[in-house]
Amino acid sequence: MRRRLVAFVRRTGVALFVTALAPLWAIAATAPLAGVLEEFVRLQTGSFTSAVQARNDKRYDVAIWHIVEIWPRSAAGERWLYTESWLEGAPKPYLQRISRVREDGQGALRVTRFTLADAERWVGAWQEPARFAQLDRKQLTELDGCDGVMVRTGPQRFEGGTIGAACVNAYKGARYAVSTTVLGDDEMVNWDRGFGADGSQVWGPTEGGYRFRRAGEEGSCVDPVRMLVYGEIRDRKAFGAYVRAIAESGLYAKNGGGYEAITPALEIFEGVPPPTRGVVIARFPCLAAAKAFWNSPEYAQIRKLREGIADFEVLVLPTPPVPRPPSPAVVPAVK
Repeated sequence: MRRRLVAFVRRTGVALFVTALAPLWAIAATAPLAGVLEEFVRLQTGSFTSAVQARNDKRYDVAIWHIVEIWPRSAAGERWLYTESWLEGAPKPYLQRISRVREDGQGALRVTRFTLADAERWVGAWQEPARFAQLDRKQLTELDGCDGVMVRTGPQRFEGGTIGAACVNAYKGARYAVSTTVLGDDEMVNWDRGFGADGSQVWGPTEGGYRFRRAGEEGSCVDPVRMLVYGEIRDRKAFGAYVRAIAESGLYAKNGGGYEAITPALEIFEGVPPPTRGVVIARFPCLAAAKAFWNSPEYAQIRKLREGIADFEVLVLPTPPVPRPPSPAVVPAVK
């Protein structure tokens, strides 16, 4: 099974509370771009494992990724990373890749991926990044069409992936490959799939990507929850002070949380929500983190800003388990 998985990977290569909450959305959208590249590299580097996901969903193996920065004296606005990916217990890595991360001048980051001509020589080099001083960049081969674009969508959170159908791929009759990434302080998710000319998926996991946590954290706050907030706002202008205080406090990020969905709604399938209602869905890495946010002295002070002008209902919900029908394991995401 492991040999087949490794062969597969090598062949593939691959809104806020109605208008009253608009100030918070504007703050996120206009956040300073300074330090975005540095924040991305900090979140992306380290050793990561999918052990928690593999324990809960047997279709996924335990994958271990080591990502380090190399060539630290590169040009301004660009950083280089080396990725070495293993399956637990395997005699050698299933993937080695070098990536160049550049600012695109518009607030996004472009990630260009390269393969190594003599990959075996660099096995274990993540433990000694200085070894890459011996590597001539002319020896790298760029994966044409497989660039990724990453956008900072909130504090300590980036989302993005490959562009359209430009990443050519022929595995299992595919025409192109798509790779998406969500990178946060508490988790990294990579989802790689192959699609045919008609747009149908022909390889890759269908239920979601590989979910990684930093090595050593997999036994701690690792049972994600969602906080569902309903609000009826009677004084939108006054409520703006509460919104601004939440945004400026950084409390969500401090507790590993963040927004996942915010009104206004894209579509209303049933019912007629009152115009004063707002809904927020926030994520936290575990119930303890959500409680730390809610019961913090900082939030106790901020909460006073909405007393008498809004009524809230707040629920913390477990995330449903990933379906586990009998099926062979799926390959780790390609980085």
